[in-house]
Amino acid sequence: MAEETTTTAMMADAPAEFDSITLAQVGGWISLDNNRTTGGALASGQHTFEGLLIKLPDRSLIPGLAAEMPQQVDATTYSVKVRTDRTFTDGSPIKASDIAYGFSRLAPEKELGSPFTAYISFIESVEVVADDELRFNLTQRMPEDVLFQRISGINAYPEAVVEAMGGMDYSFAPTPSSGSMMVDGPFDTEINTFKRYDGYEGPMPLAAKDITYLVIPELSGRIAQAEAGQVQILDGVSPQLYRAIEDSPNLSLGVARETTFLEMIFFNTTKPPFDDQRVRQAVMYSIDAPQLIEIGLAGEGRIARSPLPPESDRFREPQMQYNYDPEKSKALLREAGYDPDNAPVQFQLGVVEWAYVYPQAPLLAQTMQLGGFDPLLLVDSIDARWVSDIMRPEDGGPARYDAWVATIGFEVFTYDPDNLFRGWWGGWAENASFATENVPSTLNDLLDQALEEPDFDKQNDLYAAANEILVTEAGAVPILFQPIAHAWHKSVAGYQMPQTLGMTMFGVHPSGE
Repeated sequence: MAEETTTTAMMADAPAEFDSITLAQVGGWISLDNNRTTGGALASGQHTFEGLLIKLPDRSLIPGLAAEMPQQVDATTYSVKVRTDRTFTDGSPIKASDIAYGFSRLAPEKELGSPFTAYISFIESVEVVADDELRFNLTQRMPEDVLFQRISGINAYPEAVVEAMGGMDYSFAPTPSSGSMMVDGPFDTEINTFKRYDGYEGPMPLAAKDITYLVIPELSGRIAQAEAGQVQILDGVSPQLYRAIEDSPNLSLGVARETTFLEMIFFNTTKPPFDDQRVRQAVMYSIDAPQLIEIGLAGEGRIARSPLPPESDRFREPQMQYNYDPEKSKALLREAGYDPDNAPVQFQLGVVEWAYVYPQAPLLAQTMQLGGFDPLLLVDSIDARWVSDIMRPEDGGPARYDAWVATIGFEVFTYDPDNLFRGWWGGWAENASFATENVPSTLNDLLDQALEEPDFDKQNDLYAAANEILVTEAGAVPILFQPIAHAWHKSVAGYQMPQTLGMTMFGVHPSGE
């Protein structure tokens, strides 16, 4: 059996279970398959599907379908012992081949459309050595903190069922599945219901028989339903409402402050004024990040100098830092041929409409004006504009925007330095309008070298060099790390606040209140 964890011990002491529980989230689903969806919906998939390793809310990894953590055989080979007592939600055994299939179905030729496909490109093959053993053959040396995180994101799937249904059809009706809860009803983009699988023998049992995840984009609506006990857990709480929730007799508040939930600004480098690096850097010097934190985020948040958080043992302070300096901003604009004192540089500044971002919009405009700019604010959804406005048009013309401030949370996929850099700047940038001369080309070369480098300190030298390029090129630049906050009804006990997007049921049980 798997090693006992804090969560399993907590569940053993749970006084009761929920007959039903409802969780309200900001964003919806594009699929019920955990290797096809993204954002907060990935968290619910942690209970529907399980892989060799499980990532807990505190970012630690424990064995799931694995009997123990992977063991290194040589520089490019790892062996994993597999549990043989686990079953899918229809009671059929989960075989080592079903776990290996979870990796093979992400091959590009399968056309599953999964972000995880790129994340495991260094895994050449997953061999079934025996009923209780798998072997990972890698194309290159890989730091274990990267390798284990990537393995934790891939789940077991019933190979015969998926192949008979077809991968896309299965992703909308994933039955059976490999986790502790199973889909109970047709797929919907805004509400999905699940039942507990009572035959689950893994380390993450559930203390709820019926689970509903629903989408309520508007924050006050989620809070009102939680106050009334109609929703038990909700996400996406903005800092301005922390005090109200703390003062509520019905709700509890959880805040994760050491997150990688990054607020950043990206520029359209395909047309003036932001085809000039000096103008992009000038904007960065005109952003007063401490004020955004103090006023726009009610004192919550942290200045970001890198996609890596400062508590990471991979983090190093970059030499290039954009501290608020409106005079330096104006000086750079003059160098670029502008007259910021008499003719401020006009551009449209998009600010994403999420409750924890848009309150900063007037502050951004105010400080940018002091730096020689005249931003025209647009508060809107970025999702609908992503392909049409922001990615490079197929006709080769310039993208249809100037600059956007938005948040990204690539930790929902994996918490490793390669992903936190490459997920946005190396991955999207090849076809995005915020690419610059050295991003992603030079940046990706450095990241590739870091994966091959056996020495930990030299790996970090390479990550630091990649970060220096990122912030200096200023095509897409970190501003601050957002806190992540959830609230839950006081009928809930044991909720473990995750460090990334999405809500989980790990350890949740009734409080008796």
